[in-house]
Amino acid sequence: MLQNHDYNLLETITIIARSVYRYDTYMKDLDKVKCESCRKLWQEFHEQRQKELAVLLTELRSHVEGGMMTIEKT
Repeated sequence: MLQNHDYNLLETITIIARSVYRYDTYMKDLDKVKCESCRKLWQEFHEQRQKELAVLLTELRSHVEGGMMTIEKT
């Protein structure tokens, strides 16, 4: 079992990664309607989420490499 703070990192990484994927899909959907204001909106959200994801992945990496992440047997 993961400690709470490690689980929180992993859960948030999952949520944000799914958002990034969804925004890619939303932008592809716009090819049919050519709404540039929507494309800009989704692109901005996509970029923000990618930055958040990079920060979280860096933190997770530091936990793993620093031996701070533990998996406890239940």
